[in-house]
Amino acid sequence: MSDRAAIDLMDLAAFEGGTDHELFRKLREHAPLHWNDEPGGRGFWSVTRYEDIRMVASDHETFSSAEGTQIADRRAEGHGEPSIHNMDPPRHGPLRKVVVPHVRPAKVRLLEDEIVGVIDELLDSVTGAGEVDFVSTIASRLPLLIVGRLLGAPAEDCADLLRWTNEMASEDPEYSAGPETAAKARDEVFAYFHELEQARRRAPREDLVSVLSQAEVGGCPLNRGQLDAYYLLLMVAGNETTRNLLSGGLVALNRWPREWASLVEDPDRIPAAVEEMVRWSSPVLSMRRTATREVELHGQSIQAGQKVVMWFCSGNRDERVFTDPDTFIGARTPNEHLGFGWGIHACLGAHLARLEANLFLRRLVERGLKVETLAEPARLQSNFFRGIKRLPVRVVSDRG
Repeated sequence: MSDRAAIDLMDLAAFEGGTDHELFRKLREHAPLHWNDEPGGRGFWSVTRYEDIRMVASDHETFSSAEGTQIADRRAEGHGEPSIHNMDPPRHGPLRKVVVPHVRPAKVRLLEDEIVGVIDELLDSVTGAGEVDFVSTIASRLPLLIVGRLLGAPAEDCADLLRWTNEMASEDPEYSAGPETAAKARDEVFAYFHELEQARRRAPREDLVSVLSQAEVGGCPLNRGQLDAYYLLLMVAGNETTRNLLSGGLVALNRWPREWASLVEDPDRIPAAVEEMVRWSSPVLSMRRTATREVELHGQSIQAGQKVVMWFCSGNRDERVFTDPDTFIGARTPNEHLGFGWGIHACLGAHLARLEANLFLRRLVERGLKVETLAEPARLQSNFFRGIKRLPVRVVSDRG
């Protein structure tokens, strides 16, 4: 059996060990359309080259999201109404537009002072404190506090939001005992937001729960299932992407210290470095589609009804597009990465994630601080999120 035939992307060891890039390099070169068996499932095709991924993501008529976007045949929101993540046009666009005006760049920039305040509080709590875990003290708390503010969830509830996110986002045994864990967490999320929604119906505020509870599509209010799916999507997406971007980016900046030094020398380089953090870390590893018709690709036939998985993490390391792709190059240009997806399902929270990461790095520079990693990260057992569970660091002065 050839090496590429033996590659099993359902074996999470490579993702947990941070060696999956070696597998994807082989697939891009020798098997850009790769069939993978799936224990207890139907199996799936993998597309691993940049242009193929963009093609699949751009063609919703041929590659549908309606049957789910995770590899397994399940939807995070359960069997009720699908989230916008798990639907195609024409249903998708009107529902997505309910929230889009509230997460545009101009809108999220209004949160800048609040985000800086949260960052400063978090940095104050760890600076000079010796060894701390970057994930639990900063990377998970910053996006949760901000997405909680957007949704209207009180800061004291962030611990529950984090637990629910962890239990639904992966099958890592540290967080999950199996599908029943995710189902229980989902029910708790729905119950929590039902209560919050009722409070906002009585007294609306400037938050997304108020927006959604009053929204209409085609002249009709959002139904119970649509509301539940939206709350779940915003809670998970607003946390996971930024948490993993901050953690993965910090690993890169410590591995290439000259890149950090360049940001200290010229903070105007930070936005480009954040884009490279997204490309290099790829916080969302993959998304799935389902073929609606037979498709020929790389000399093989994808049959109607078969699953097709886009590996964004592989596309972001495609040698055909990115020079020296395994190296973190903060000033990389162009850098049209796939880190926030592609096409109509591109990440709703991308602008907020970028802003949080930009402001975090800028505040480190402005305060003369640096975050030193003290050990290798403990990575999530997942082929969905590029998660880091723990990252020992020390926050110290960066001024000689």
